[in-house]
Amino acid sequence: MLKLCSRMSHTPLDLKRYRAFLRAYLEEALVHSDGTVRGISAYLESVRVGGRFVRFRQERQRALADARRACDEHPHWPLEVLLAYLGIDRLAGKE
Repeated sequence: MLKLCSRMSHTPLDLKRYRAFLRAYLEEALVHSDGTVRGISAYLESVRVGGRFVRFRQERQRALADARRACDEHPHWPLEVLLAYLGIDRLAGKE
């Protein structure tokens, strides 16, 4: 089984939680933005992971960083292609 390790520690990431947080961040960004990749990127830049005692902090930080990086590196891609690149089939906020 593939396990990602965080850059900050040697604790393996929980991939199930990571995928859930990635999906949640993108759904939230889609609701609070204009629906374009640039709008999603702008919203994700304003999102912050809580303080020191947040549950599953590493998974949250990694999911947010990966979503930001994908939106920043590929702002010209259609949203469906970007979601497929991140491994997400469909978002609840997108109809």
